[in-house]
Amino acid sequence: MRIVQSLVLAVSVVSAPFAADAADYIESEPPPEAIVKQFTPHCEDPRVLGKVEDQFEYGAVNMLQSDLTVAEFSDLREKAWFPRTDDSSVERRFCQGSVLLSDNQKHTLYYTVSYPLGYASVGWKAESCVLGLDRWLIYGANCSSLRRF
Repeated sequence: MRIVQSLVLAVSVVSAPFAADAADYIESEPPPEAIVKQFTPHCEDPRVLGKVEDQFEYGAVNMLQSDLTVAEFSDLREKAWFPRTDDSSVERRFCQGSVLLSDNQKHTLYYTVSYPLGYASVGWKAESCVLGLDRWLIYGANCSSLRRF
């Protein structure tokens, strides 16, 4: 009996380095990367920031009756991104950042970039809300419709 135990022990010691490969029937490869076409530009894109700035400056003159302008954007980041799917034909990117206005006041900025919601549903559109300056609550209390996340 001791001979059988010694033989089993010797075989297990010799075959130990090969045990890890025994269960791998297929060479392990990294999973393929999913490539998803994105139609909306990123939050930091100068075109998006230009539209956000234009929208604010139009609203400052026509709604706030003020000559405020955007001096600087900072801390820009993406909060959420929803690609187009079978259930939703609109791609949305939710963004947040800070904006320094011409009166040297810093405010939180919420904005979203949506595709295809541009003019006549062609291209993308950016909508923004500066926290504390949406007196008519166009985007809900505290810009809630643009700060989903």
